[in-house]
Amino acid sequence: MRKNRGCRETRNESFMESISKSLDLPGDTLPGYAHIELCGNREASVEGCKGVLEYSDCSVSLNTGRLTVKFCGSDLTITAMQDGSAVIKGTITCIDFGN
Repeated sequence: MRKNRGCRETRNESFMESISKSLDLPGDTLPGYAHIELCGNREASVEGCKGVLEYSDCSVSLNTGRLTVKFCGSDLTITAMQDGSAVIKGTITCIDFGN
């Protein structure tokens, strides 16, 4: 049974990837994955944000479904957060990805 479930999940991901390719979307727009855009080291836009896990002036951690994304730096602020998107501004020195 367990093997079958894994196969089903793989087929579902393959199906989603084929839809993404046919619509000419970037591969990271699949459900459960975040899309992150950086503007230098001063701003990050995150689409696919499900919530804030940690927030201080030197660290911001976001839940993006399959991953946790942690921004480290100084003077960090969340300037916008709506409809599954977040904008982090400040001086970003490091980005960590975790499970």
